Amino acid sequence: MKTRNKVALVAVAAMTATMSSAGIVGAQDDGEVKIAAVLKTLANPYWVAMADGIEARAAELGVDVTVQAATDESAIDEQTTILQTMSGQDFTCFLVAPITGTNLIQPLVDVTAAGLPIVNVDAPFDQEAVDAAGVEMITYIASRNQVAGQVAAEEVIAQLGGAGQIALIQGLPGDGSSIARIDGFKAAAGDLEIVAEEAANWDRETALNAADAIIQANPNVKAFYAANDGMALGAQQAVINNEMLGEILVYGTDGNEDALASIEAGQLAGTASQYPYAIGAMGVESCVANAMGATVPEFIESPIALITAENLEAALAAAPAPFFEFDNPVAALIEE
Repeated sequence: MKTRNKVALVAVAAMTATMSSAGIVGAQDDGEVKIAAVLKTLANPYWVAMADGIEARAAELGVDVTVQAATDESAIDEQTTILQTMSGQDFTCFLVAPITGTNLIQPLVDVTAAGLPIVNVDAPFDQEAVDAAGVEMITYIASRNQVAGQVAAEEVIAQLGGAGQIALIQGLPGDGSSIARIDGFKAAAGDLEIVAEEAANWDRETALNAADAIIQANPNVKAFYAANDGMALGAQQAVINNEMLGEILVYGTDGNEDALASIEAGQLAGTASQYPYAIGAMGVESCVANAMGATVPEFIESPIALITAENLEAALAAAPAPFFEFDNPVAALIEE
């Protein structure tokens, strides 16, 4: 478990003046907004970028935030314990990204019972289980994972001239984000021939080994799509090890720093960036908007962009934030 540094709390007198008893659910008497953010892990650049977005936006808005996460994306019980501990402390808003669709539901029962707002970011909950437990959330913030897979498929089709053998690298079996990204790719695959599909558990080394085996078994494979950048970089290394750089294209998902560096080096072909930094920032904005008495949209869509060598310069200049304008409905709620 890793704890991010707390951002100092700045008085929010203007905000406090607009708060109603129904608006800032669970707020302290002095009007403080204290956010507990529980992410999947901080061992993955994607979640580090989200934590950075959370902390940067909290600093800009003058609110207190504590970010904690499990040691890795398979440490389900550890993440649950983290939230259980934080739910007994004096936080006024909870920002959560569960490892599975159900592992954080039980501690959130107590959060809901206390009347505290919950913001779900990026990783969705099992809605039936949430409803059965009586857990209530003010919003869900995420990019559409299906779209990430779709834009990657469209780029592969363009690069391969409409057809060719390709392979898919999944994340953790049963993970909703991985399933949606892979399904989005398949739905847009057209005449592409999917010759292999392997789970690599979000792990770079596992993806390297899986991709190597796929290349050996399918000498005509022309492209890989991986459900995150870590696995894409593993597949890319397998391509390099087999001396097929330039012959096999590799696309990832997330747009993390290592992936952009690989594109810059002429290795990775591209990544469908889902901008976790923006997701984290909008999560903080949602907590603040709720504290001000505003009604936060039930779903807030974060942006996606396919980054390749063609737009890499602009992407690098703006990283980790998006390099383009996008609709952010929650930002308007906290503007005076």
